[in-house]
Amino acid sequence: MKKINNKVLIIVLSVVVGVLALGGIVTAFILNYNVFSPEKVEIIDDGSSVYLTTTANDNYKSYRFKFVDEENNEIIIDSESNILTLPELQNNGIEIGKTYKISTCYISDNDGNNSQFSQEISWKVYTYLSAPVVTYNIEYNNLSWEEIVNADYYKVFYNSGSDYVYYQTTETSVDLQLISGGNREFYVVAYSNNDSYRQSSKSNVLEMEVVHNYKDFLKITIDKETKTLKIYGEELLQKIAVYIEGVSYEVIDFKFEYDEQLNQYIYYVDISLIYSDTENIGASPMTIDKYNIFAGNVTYLTDEAETSKN
Repeated sequence: MKKINNKVLIIVLSVVVGVLALGGIVTAFILNYNVFSPEKVEIIDDGSSVYLTTTANDNYKSYRFKFVDEENNEIIIDSESNILTLPELQNNGIEIGKTYKISTCYISDNDGNNSQFSQEISWKVYTYLSAPVVTYNIEYNNLSWEEIVNADYYKVFYNSGSDYVYYQTTETSVDLQLISGGNREFYVVAYSNNDSYRQSSKSNVLEMEVVHNYKDFLKITIDKETKTLKIYGEELLQKIAVYIEGVSYEVIDFKFEYDEQLNQYIYYVDISLIYSDTENIGASPMTIDKYNIFAGNVTYLTDEAETSKN
């Protein structure tokens, strides 16, 4: 009876060992040859660069990314990393502005044991413009930068009070005489009209004192019926000086309009309280502070007269 029990015990143990061994083999096979596909590709955008990534899996030697364009052309990129940078994509023929269906799979050490491809995503490839590098040119009193490839225009941002405003240009420089004077911080951002090229990061920041010299007025006329001066200038002003027979008057209460075609400001100044029947009338911008000054010439009344519009 004891001999039979021993034999049964040996058989049972053999079966258990066999099952455990088979389970180990199966587990090892599953771990090494995972037939499941990776998660779908993700687009990582950090605000200045773009990456593609898929689920990492250390049980495989590498990753395969498949790109299929709208004409059904296929590009395969194999990588030891689960992350692809945009320069890597471009070096393998991926084009900015084109739309691709993208999927990925794991590559095994043994042929035939690769995973299935992941679910496809559709992506129109885009990138970011390079950030400008801004310098100050003392000779020309301007800020300048190198042309940014694929940029269509630039915004020159600067602080004004507690906010930032900007001057927009298609050139690669800005004359600081176009900027109101003061202690300023400047930076430049590049932009494209093509949505495949996103705006750049902001450039380096320059801090400086800007002294703005107001320009002379272009022309002055008068409507003698309403005793209103019509003054043509190139800049937006806070104060105007009016000269009558050599006496100057500070004017801060006036109306104005901007003529987009002429790129001029037209100021309307009522001088009825100080007008005398004389042609010796002039006007000029006025100094505001040490950063915004006028050191030019007074512009005097022309022979042209205006009539009232009823």
